[in-house]
Amino acid sequence: MKIIKWRNAKKRKISTKIDISQNIVYGTFGGRFFATIMDMFLIIMPINILIGFIYGYETMKDPSLNPTAGIIQMVLTLAVTIMFWKISGQTPGKKALNLYVVDKNSLENISIFRAIIRYLSYFISMISIIGFFLPLFRNKRESLHDLISGTLVIYKKVN
Repeated sequence: MKIIKWRNAKKRKISTKIDISQNIVYGTFGGRFFATIMDMFLIIMPINILIGFIYGYETMKDPSLNPTAGIIQMVLTLAVTIMFWKISGQTPGKKALNLYVVDKNSLENISIFRAIIRYLSYFISMISIIGFFLPLFRNKRESLHDLISGTLVIYKKVN
């Protein structure tokens, strides 16, 4: 891919729009799987430990003792994950594997609304189970939650 300097493009009337669709490398099933495992340890476990410390170990074993703890745990996980997606397009697990969650159309960081839809769509993927295995059968390696939210998981080249 040849990048044309603006002053040269202006003189020659050459379009500066670069077709990046041919350079996209979609996130593999294995990469996404290991990123999710890492995120369980790097995001969910610290939140669980914090909630367990605040509300007690017994509450973690039996949620009926204090349902507020479970709600706070889910809201904190949602907020932290969305914050990572919005700010950098990566959770810690995805960052370790150089994966980015991007908008399907613009290939930019996703909006907060799209991040919430993507996060909530995880539950649909969990219920259907096949939703997590769709990347094995699709060209753009999209999971069900990616299809619902209009996102992609891609690799970005490190220069």
